[in-house]
Amino acid sequence: MMDWLSEHWLSLACVAVYLGILVRHAIVAYRHVNSLEDYIVAGRSLGGWVIAFSFYATFMSTNTFIGAAGKSWKYGLVWCASGVIFVGLCGVSWFVVAPRFVPLTRTYQSLTVADFLGHRYSSPLVRRCAAVIVVLASVIYLVAIFKGASIALETALSIPYFWSVILVFTVVTSYTLAGGFESVVLTDALQGVLMLFGAVGLLTALVIAGGGPSQILDTVRLQDPALVSWPGPTSLWTVFGISLAVGIKFLVEPRQLSRFYGLRDAKAARLAACVAPVIVLITYFCLLPLGALAHAVIPQGAIESTDHVVPYLLERTQLFGPLMSSLFLVVLLSAAMSSIDSVLLVTASSIEHDLISPNANGLQAVNRTRCWVVVVSLVTTIAAVNPRVDDIVSVTSLSGSMYGACFLGPLVVGLYWRRPDATAAFCSMACGAVTVAGWYLARKLDHVAMLEIYPGLLVGLGVYIGLGCRHRWRTAT
Repeated sequence: MMDWLSEHWLSLACVAVYLGILVRHAIVAYRHVNSLEDYIVAGRSLGGWVIAFSFYATFMSTNTFIGAAGKSWKYGLVWCASGVIFVGLCGVSWFVVAPRFVPLTRTYQSLTVADFLGHRYSSPLVRRCAAVIVVLASVIYLVAIFKGASIALETALSIPYFWSVILVFTVVTSYTLAGGFESVVLTDALQGVLMLFGAVGLLTALVIAGGGPSQILDTVRLQDPALVSWPGPTSLWTVFGISLAVGIKFLVEPRQLSRFYGLRDAKAARLAACVAPVIVLITYFCLLPLGALAHAVIPQGAIESTDHVVPYLLERTQLFGPLMSSLFLVVLLSAAMSSIDSVLLVTASSIEHDLISPNANGLQAVNRTRCWVVVVSLVTTIAAVNPRVDDIVSVTSLSGSMYGACFLGPLVVGLYWRRPDATAAFCSMACGAVTVAGWYLARKLDHVAMLEIYPGLLVGLGVYIGLGCRHRWRTAT
């Protein structure tokens, strides 16, 4: 025990300071919770900078810092093309979805995405269907992010994987329980700043360790020319499919859209719309090439999965000194926790506010939502204990495919549809969910090769537009 403490004391000290800040945010936010609106959307009172960094941090997670950053180890630099999809969809979210979505949330006085859809289509059935999809897709996503955070702790602090999962569960669940949305957003903003500096620092350190930009590319080219050539070892359709499945969450995932709920006013929305895409662009520019470039410093056969590229760089290659390595551990934990807390809150809110007690808004509803936070966190923790789950990017792309197929039509297209049809919305969500789940299973059984995002979007969006046009035609005649 003493040897372990002497080896990891600096990392433990950095984590302790970080956790102390989380505790402070939880205490401050706890004092402001007097209703379900306070707990779920912080009374719609937050500024542009805080929301922009929270929006950014919520999306990034360990899917980006461990999953996406390591993916080019296998896919090569062609993986960087996915950055175009991510940044583009982030811009669409802020400049196309938000200007229409934010005013309507206030008009409907909605607190969740399922709540919003129920009001938009005047249909309790649509609301409940949307809530079920949110819960299922969120649980899938949470398992992947718990895995990413636990891998980071296991590698950096030599803590067994099982206990790493338990530690992540304890910390994230605790501060989400206490302060709700305000605690989550304040914490996310801090985590976002850490992640932005961490992304720039990681790329800089790797390039320096590889001998500079030209030298590191030459070294990788000697090992495998395909990694640094076009189109590389992976087809562009595969890269775009995965990135679309993940990036579409900018438009339709409740944890991202929940940030819009917290905006104070139109001025805060305009500021956030300018800031968020810029910091997303910087981060992906730094992280997406890491896996391919890491071939210059990681021996062949040293890692078994692309999810272990970044942890290996930090722990084995000594990219940073002791202090910076300890600080980057905090960055990885921030990346995971900034997504886990948001998804926990969204999932618990959907269960309590949309499935069980649609009209409750007092402190009793807050306490019941807190109970669901614990239940959801516990279920996903148990699932994440199994380290044989698919790699992080694959699992999160499944979650994103589900959201995209189910919500792109009813939520995004429906924002600009004058008389949206409830039947079209329900059938679109149901058909989209069945298509994604069925195609995913078929792909796992090697019956098909195409990623589920393509047929899912085609079916979900096609059903919504087809039935919606039929409804408008019948109404007009």
